[in-house]
Amino acid sequence: MRGFVRLMAILALMAPVAFANAQNKKARKQSLEQAASGQGYGVAGCGLGSIVFGPQGGPVQIVAVTLNGTGMQTSAITTGTSNCDIPEMGQQAALFIEINQENVRTELARGQGETVSSLAYILKCSDSQLFGTKMRENYGTILENGISTYETTRRILKTIENNADLKTTCEAQG
Repeated sequence: MRGFVRLMAILALMAPVAFANAQNKKARKQSLEQAASGQGYGVAGCGLGSIVFGPQGGPVQIVAVTLNGTGMQTSAITTGTSNCDIPEMGQQAALFIEINQENVRTELARGQGETVSSLAYILKCSDSQLFGTKMRENYGTILENGISTYETTRRILKTIENNADLKTTCEAQG
Protein backbone atom coordinates (compact mmCIF):
# COMPACT_ATOMS: atom_id res chain seq x y z
CA MET A 1 0.00 0.00 0.00
CA ARG A 2 2.83 2.39 0.88
CA GLY A 3 4.39 1.85 -2.55
CA PHE A 4 1.07 2.70 -4.14
CA VAL A 5 0.84 5.96 -2.16
CA ARG A 6 4.36 6.90 -3.25
CA LEU A 7 3.54 6.08 -6.84
CA MET A 8 0.44 8.28 -6.65
CA ALA A 9 2.51 11.10 -5.15
CA ILE A 10 5.01 10.84 -7.98
CA LEU A 11 2.26 10.70 -10.61
CA ALA A 12 0.59 13.71 -9.04
CA LEU A 13 3.85 15.63 -9.29
CA MET A 14 4.49 14.59 -12.87
CA ALA A 15 1.07 15.11 -14.39
CA PRO A 16 -1.30 17.19 -12.27
CA VAL A 17 -3.29 18.43 -15.26
CA ALA A 18 -3.99 14.85 -16.34
CA PHE A 19 -6.01 14.33 -13.17
CA ALA A 20 -8.07 17.52 -13.49
CA ASN A 21 -11.34 17.76 -15.35
CA ALA A 22 -12.24 20.80 -17.46
CA GLN A 23 -13.95 22.67 -14.60
CA ASN A 24 -11.09 22.12 -12.18
CA LYS A 25 -8.52 23.40 -14.66
CA LYS A 26 -9.82 26.94 -14.35
CA ALA A 27 -10.00 26.72 -10.55
CA ARG A 28 -6.51 25.18 -10.39
CA LYS A 29 -5.09 27.93 -12.63
CA GLN A 30 -6.60 30.62 -10.43
CA SER A 31 -5.36 28.83 -7.35
CA LEU A 32 -1.80 28.54 -8.72
CA GLU A 33 -1.86 32.20 -9.68
CA GLN A 34 -3.00 33.06 -6.16
CA ALA A 35 -0.25 30.85 -4.70
CA ALA A 36 2.38 32.62 -6.79
CA SER A 37 1.12 36.11 -6.00
CA GLY A 38 3.13 37.92 -3.38
CA GLN A 39 6.09 35.59 -3.92
CA GLY A 40 7.99 37.90 -6.27
CA TYR A 41 7.20 35.75 -9.27
CA GLY A 42 4.26 34.65 -11.37
CA VAL A 43 3.03 31.20 -12.36
CA ALA A 44 6.27 30.59 -14.31
CA GLY A 45 8.02 30.16 -10.97
CA CYS A 46 11.27 31.45 -9.65
CA GLY A 47 14.43 32.00 -11.69
CA LEU A 48 15.81 34.54 -14.13
CA GLY A 49 12.33 35.16 -15.60
CA SER A 50 11.06 36.19 -12.17
CA ILE A 51 13.85 38.74 -11.84
CA VAL A 52 13.09 40.25 -15.24
CA PHE A 53 9.27 40.16 -15.17
CA GLY A 54 8.34 39.71 -11.51
CA PRO A 55 4.77 38.67 -10.72
CA GLN A 56 3.16 40.18 -13.85
CA GLY A 57 0.34 38.01 -15.12
CA GLY A 58 -0.63 36.99 -18.59
CA PRO A 59 1.40 36.00 -21.65
CA VAL A 60 4.58 37.55 -20.25
CA GLN A 61 4.81 34.44 -18.05
CA ILE A 62 5.53 32.41 -21.20
CA VAL A 63 8.63 34.51 -21.75
CA ALA A 64 9.46 34.25 -18.03
CA VAL A 65 9.32 30.45 -18.09
CA THR A 66 11.54 30.47 -21.19
CA LEU A 67 14.11 32.56 -19.34
CA ASN A 68 13.81 30.26 -16.35
CA GLY A 69 14.65 27.37 -18.67
CA THR A 70 18.04 28.80 -19.63
CA GLY A 71 19.68 26.46 -17.13
CA MET A 72 20.09 29.05 -14.42
CA GLN A 73 16.91 28.07 -12.56
CA THR A 74 18.44 24.85 -11.20
CA SER A 75 21.35 26.70 -9.65
CA ALA A 76 18.99 29.43 -8.41
CA ILE A 77 16.82 26.83 -6.66
CA THR A 78 19.89 25.17 -5.17
CA THR A 79 21.42 28.41 -3.90
CA GLY A 80 18.18 30.17 -2.95
CA THR A 81 18.71 33.08 -5.33
CA SER A 82 16.49 34.55 -8.07
CA ASN A 83 13.40 34.31 -5.86
CA CYS A 84 14.04 30.58 -5.36
CA ASP A 85 14.12 30.35 -1.58
CA ILE A 86 12.48 26.91 -1.51
CA PRO A 87 14.68 23.91 -2.44
CA GLU A 88 13.67 21.76 -5.40
CA MET A 89 11.95 19.10 -3.30
CA GLY A 90 10.12 21.97 -1.58
CA GLN A 91 8.84 23.06 -4.99
CA GLN A 92 7.55 19.51 -5.51
CA ALA A 93 5.98 19.55 -2.04
CA ALA A 94 4.27 22.88 -2.83
CA LEU A 95 2.77 21.40 -5.98
CA PHE A 96 1.64 18.31 -4.07
CA ILE A 97 0.06 20.48 -1.37
CA GLU A 98 -1.68 22.60 -4.03
CA ILE A 99 -3.17 19.53 -5.68
CA ASN A 100 -4.20 17.88 -2.40
CA GLN A 101 -5.16 20.91 -0.29
CA GLU A 102 -8.15 19.40 1.49
CA ASN A 103 -6.43 16.10 2.29
CA VAL A 104 -3.31 17.93 3.47
CA ARG A 105 -5.36 20.07 5.87
CA THR A 106 -7.28 17.08 7.23
CA GLU A 107 -4.35 14.71 7.59
CA LEU A 108 -1.84 17.24 8.95
CA ALA A 109 -4.41 18.04 11.64
CA ARG A 110 -4.50 14.32 12.52
CA GLY A 111 -0.77 13.86 11.98
CA GLN A 112 -1.21 10.74 9.90
CA GLY A 113 -2.56 9.35 6.65
CA GLU A 114 -1.51 8.63 3.10
CA THR A 115 -1.14 12.31 2.22
CA VAL A 116 1.13 12.91 5.23
CA SER A 117 3.20 9.84 4.30
CA SER A 118 3.45 11.06 0.70
CA LEU A 119 4.50 14.54 1.79
CA ALA A 120 7.13 13.01 4.09
CA TYR A 121 8.34 10.93 1.14
CA ILE A 122 8.57 13.98 -1.15
CA LEU A 123 10.56 15.84 1.51
CA LYS A 124 12.78 12.77 1.96
CA CYS A 125 11.84 12.22 5.60
CA SER A 126 12.67 8.66 6.60
CA ASP A 127 10.31 8.66 9.62
CA SER A 128 6.83 9.56 8.37
CA GLN A 129 5.28 8.98 11.82
CA LEU A 130 7.62 11.51 13.42
CA PHE A 131 6.97 13.87 10.50
CA GLY A 132 3.20 13.54 10.99
CA THR A 133 3.45 14.06 14.75
CA LYS A 134 5.52 17.24 14.38
CA MET A 135 3.25 18.59 11.65
CA ARG A 136 0.22 18.01 13.92
CA GLU A 137 1.96 19.76 16.82
CA ASN A 138 2.68 22.78 14.60
CA TYR A 139 -0.54 22.66 12.58
CA GLY A 140 -1.79 26.11 13.67
CA THR A 141 1.45 27.74 12.58
CA ILE A 142 1.81 25.81 9.33
CA LEU A 143 -1.70 26.03 7.92
CA GLU A 144 -3.21 29.42 8.62
CA ASN A 145 -6.18 30.48 6.51
CA GLY A 146 -5.38 32.65 3.54
CA ILE A 147 -1.69 31.82 3.13
CA SER A 148 -0.29 30.56 -0.15
CA THR A 149 0.85 27.03 -0.88
CA TYR A 150 4.42 28.31 -1.05
CA GLU A 151 4.13 29.91 2.38
CA THR A 152 2.72 26.65 3.77
CA THR A 153 5.72 24.85 2.28
CA ARG A 154 8.11 27.40 3.77
CA ARG A 155 6.53 26.84 7.17
CA ILE A 156 6.82 23.06 6.85
CA LEU A 157 10.49 23.42 5.89
CA LYS A 158 11.02 25.81 8.83
CA THR A 159 9.40 23.27 11.17
CA ILE A 160 11.83 20.62 9.90
CA GLU A 161 14.76 23.00 10.30
CA ASN A 162 13.79 23.98 13.85
CA ASN A 163 13.20 20.45 15.15
CA ALA A 164 16.34 18.43 15.94
CA ASP A 165 14.62 15.07 15.43
CA LEU A 166 13.10 16.03 12.07
CA LYS A 167 16.35 17.65 10.99
CA THR A 168 18.14 14.31 11.33
CA THR A 169 15.46 12.24 9.54
CA CYS A 170 14.58 14.64 6.71
CA GLU A 171 16.85 15.72 3.86
CA ALA A 172 14.67 18.75 3.00
CA GLN A 173 15.54 21.78 5.06
CA GLY A 174 14.66 25.41 4.49
